[in-house]
Amino acid sequence: MLYQRILTAIPLAAFVCWIIFFQPTSVFFYFVLFIVLIAAYEWARLSAVQNIYIRGLYALVIAAIAWAIQQHAADYIPWAIFIAVMWWFSITFYLRFARPKAVSPALKVDKLLVAFLVLPAAALAMYKIHGFQAGLHMQGPALLFYALSLVWVADIGAYFSGKKFGKNKLAPHISPGKTKEGLLGAVITTSIYTLVASFYFELDRDRAIMLVMLSVIVTFISVTGDLYISFLKREAGLKDSGNILPGHGGMLDRVDSVLAAMPVFLLGFSWWIYSSIL
Repeated sequence: MLYQRILTAIPLAAFVCWIIFFQPTSVFFYFVLFIVLIAAYEWARLSAVQNIYIRGLYALVIAAIAWAIQQHAADYIPWAIFIAVMWWFSITFYLRFARPKAVSPALKVDKLLVAFLVLPAAALAMYKIHGFQAGLHMQGPALLFYALSLVWVADIGAYFSGKKFGKNKLAPHISPGKTKEGLLGAVITTSIYTLVASFYFELDRDRAIMLVMLSVIVTFISVTGDLYISFLKREAGLKDSGNILPGHGGMLDRVDSVLAAMPVFLLGFSWWIYSSIL
């Protein structure tokens, strides 16, 4: 299984880096829309939509909404981001004590509606970050890579600290493997990583401090994204959201944390560091 995961991850990571660093923002956005399309299809599956054609139609509608906002209603982007951020923060407190319901074939309309909030917002957030320019080092592609890698670094920090020190469960009814010690390790790791990134971006002291604070918030909210998709999978009685990525599961299994982290990162970055980004 590990060998298969590595074989999938290496070319996928290389392709994503190529898209981020060597393609214009317009091309990158269509790549993100493709990701959203797959994620929305899997979301419909987790919400007990049985008909594959209805899943496909649902996915197309969500991707089309993200495209339409970007093309014809750009003034709405900050509102889409803000609403998604408010939803992610509110669900954070719910997940701390939530218990997944028994598996049921009944259609979960509330879950279907949630995707209309979070999937387009994540795509639009990455689009705005990628297109940002504010100096020689503060380039959109580099900033987006930092924002995405913040999630990856958090995962690595949580894994090793949780494995070494983990005792207290974070959300035992949803994800028994996650611990409070793992979360603390993730926060420490991303804070150190952000200090290094601040030097690269040539931020002054105050902005560097604000970026570290933002990294802590993004780390917490990325865990919320992971827990929420795990919550959906448990209520659907599924181990993975899909099987499109050998050894990894579905697209949602890989982007769950990103869906929550990107809107929060963009909003925080625009409030605390560079208001011109949003």
